[in-house]
Amino acid sequence: MSTSSNPTILVVDDDPSVLSVVRCMLESGDYNVLLAPSAEVALRLVERNDLMIYLVLLDVVMPDLTGPELAERILAIRPNLKVIFMSGFADAEVVRVKILDRKLELLPKPFTSDGLFDVIERVLNTPMHRSAAAGANGPSFSRLPR
Repeated sequence: MSTSSNPTILVVDDDPSVLSVVRCMLESGDYNVLLAPSAEVALRLVERNDLMIYLVLLDVVMPDLTGPELAERILAIRPNLKVIFMSGFADAEVVRVKILDRKLELLPKPFTSDGLFDVIERVLNTPMHRSAAAGANGPSFSRLPR
């Protein structure tokens, strides 16, 4: 489970090696990590009221749902969650149309721990712009020790 001082990040990717590497990176930065190898598992975790999830890091291209489709479903359940997309196909049309054209956060694969932490810190510290999030921006997070 998560602790109040370290934010919990849900990582969604259908590649077990990506999940493993990203988990190691995040844990080295003192983040709490939940892993989901599919959209179905991710949705089950998001539906749990006992999990305090601050951010979802999800792959754009997955077999069951695209990252943007999954993000819409996740945000329907938890509108205040912040989302970062990751993709090894930064020039793919789905990335351009669904993410870059909408000015959503994209982390191109492969990435370093520093690159991952920089994006996470920026996103966690960006105020929410949804009306449902008014007054519920959550805590501010500075860079955690690595």
